[in-house]
Amino acid sequence: MKLDTSIISDISIYPVGLLADLAQFVHNPNRAEARRKLRYALSHPLRNARARNWRAVRSYFNGYLAEHPTAGSRAGHGWTRGRAYRDLARHLHSDPRDGA
Repeated sequence: MKLDTSIISDISIYPVGLLADLAQFVHNPNRAEARRKLRYALSHPLRNARARNWRAVRSYFNGYLAEHPTAGSRAGHGWTRGRAYRDLARHLHSDPRDGA
């Protein structure tokens, strides 16, 4: 099923975790600052892996996150924007709170 166009216009899709850190690295004109920020950002998943906090490590590799303001804590994620959108659509379509 297709989502209503009013729902689609409210969806925000943005990079998180590794993709957000790589985008910051690529688009920052100050190379020294970009390297420092990327090194600092990569220290968090390494620290979580050493602590065996695998859920935090896995969430660092989400890629893109798609959210809708009325979906609550439900969000779609995937390595591409389209996959994140489809995952969110699956959550919205099977949401037991919508009464369908």
